[in-house]
This record gives sequence, structure tokens and C-alpha cells, in this order.
Amino acid sequence: MRSILVFSLLALAACSGSGSGSGSGPETADVADTASADAADATSSDDSAQDDVLDGAGDPDAAADTLVMDTTPAPTWELPPPTELGGKRPAALRLPPGYDGAEALPVVFLLGGYWNLASDLDDWIDLSGRVAERGFALVLPDGTLDSDGAPFWNATDTCCDYDGSGVDDVGYLTDLLDELARRVHIDPDKVAFVGHSNGGFMAYRMACEMPRRVAAVASLAGSGFLDPSLCHADAPVSVLQVHGLEDDVMPFDGDDEAPGALEMMDRWGARAGCDLGTFHTDPKTYELVDDGVPNETTIARFHAGCDAAYDLQLWELEGNDHYPEFRPAFTERLLDWVLARSRPR
Repeated sequence: MRSILVFSLLALAACSGSGSGSGSGPETADVADTASADAADATSSDDSAQDDVLDGAGDPDAAADTLVMDTTPAPTWELPPPTELGGKRPAALRLPPGYDGAEALPVVFLLGGYWNLASDLDDWIDLSGRVAERGFALVLPDGTLDSDGAPFWNATDTCCDYDGSGVDDVGYLTDLLDELARRVHIDPDKVAFVGHSNGGFMAYRMACEMPRRVAAVASLAGSGFLDPSLCHADAPVSVLQVHGLEDDVMPFDGDDEAPGALEMMDRWGARAGCDLGTFHTDPKTYELVDDGVPNETTIARFHAGCDAAYDLQLWELEGNDHYPEFRPAFTERLLDWVLARSRPR
């Protein structure tokens, strides 16, 4: 198969008392003296009450309600925005023209297959050409190079770290998402990974490792761990599997290194609570590939039991191998599905 002060100021009002008298003689003086003493006592009492509030005396809940401090900084997005993430292992970033941080963007990570860069996959299905119109952030990371000079993702135990380097690609992609979330206004509930072949394996791996941060996975001719127990996902994820029925690199029915497309749908369907016995193909067909086969694409899905927050589909491409000649209609439909997915709150 080698192929993400404001201070509430206290307004204090000082209360003061005043007395007035008329006439003359000892009785009038006594009244005036008494009023003056009362006023002084009242002022002293008010001052004491104010001191109690400022010192936190009296009712502690009332004092807590009066003085409130919120030191949480308002988010500041980097402007102009970055065009690259990742530092020493860079990943190109494409944002809609005119992005100003006002609106949160959905995020798509594009992962190339073995021997391919993200830019190769982008040339093939042209997501970057739709960033402006569709309004999403596109991240284009690459795998490291193996001893043959081939870019690869360390996705599973069989694909595709053939040299046994142990490179932590889950950590790398997670760090990219964290950096992106610090620098660009993104929607953390709308993060998707789209990958082909080895990149599809890596997309599934991200769903296994961080399902509460991944809204959707779209795998083109990819798969997952042969041993399902190695996927530690504790929550469902929306899944789109696209697979040619004549694929001889990652066979539709699987092989001794990875499960087939139907097995992957069952695994993720079970996590979403789907009734696995209701998975079948819809009657409608679609023309998404330039292959000489009319209306080669059918869509299979679960028809009962699934949590409504998740969507799981299998696009079966009749007469197609590992590298279908996708039409623009494929990319449009792919983005329709990806950008509609969101993590439930």
C-alpha cells in the first residue's frame, strides 16, 4: 500500500445630614447643637458603611457582586493573516480574499497520498480554486520524506511509515490546528480532513485520535487500522468514503493490510448509532468522473438509527481505479458535503 480590566466600578454616594434652627437663646442653641451632632453621627455611619464595602466587610456575596474583574483578553486575529503555518515544517494556508477576521471560517485540511504533496492533490481536485467562493480556510500540509524521497503520513501500523521512523504526524497536524486557531478566526466546530490514499488513512487517524475536534473526514481511496481496537475514537464523526470499485492499490473490499470501504462504513456507523442492517445504495446515479462510464457514481448510506448530528456516505465509482479523473462536479459535491458538516455542541 506504499503507492485548532474590565472593571465594574463601584459608584459611591456620600450621604450627609444637615440641621437648621431659628430664634435665639439656650433652647435654640440646644436644638442646633443636637442636629449638628446627629448629622455628624450620620456622616460617620455612612463613612463606616462605605469602608465596610471597600474592605469586604459585611455580606461577602454582596461585595463579590459589587466588584467584578474579568481579565480574559478579547480575541485578536492576526492581520494581515498568515499565508503559512508550521514553522520548520511549513504548511501553506489559503484564505478567502478580503478576510478580515470578522467571521469564523470552516477549515479543511488537504492531505496528499504516498509519493504526493498536498499541492498535487489540490491540482487534481482544485479546492484552492474554490476558497474565495465557498469561504473556508484551506490548510495544505505535507508528510515527511522517507528513504526513497517519498512524502508519507504515519497513519497506521501498515501505512505508510515503511522505514519505521515513528514520526508523530498526529501531533504535527494537531499543532497546525492549534496554531491556526490562535492566528485566524476559525469555527472550531467545522474542521474537516480530506485525503487521498495514504492521506485518506491519515484523515481517519485524526478522527480516531481527536474525534471531538474533527467534524468530518472525507477519504478518497483510503482506509484505517486493520485491527479496529487501535482506533480509540470515543465519539462519532461524519464520514465520506469515495472509492473506485476497480481500485487495485487500496482494494474496495480491503486486503491483508487494511479493511475495505464497507467495513470502514460499518465501524463509523456503529459509533454514530446507525442500524448497520439499513446500509444500502440509493437508486439515483451521478456523473462525477471522466471515465467513459455514464453515471458511474452511486451513493450508499445508513437509512435508520444514526444520530442526526452525523452523516455517513459511501460514493462507489463503477469502473474506476485508485486515480479517478474527477470532474469539477465532483469537487463541488465534495465541498457541499464537507462544509455542511459541524460538530454538535
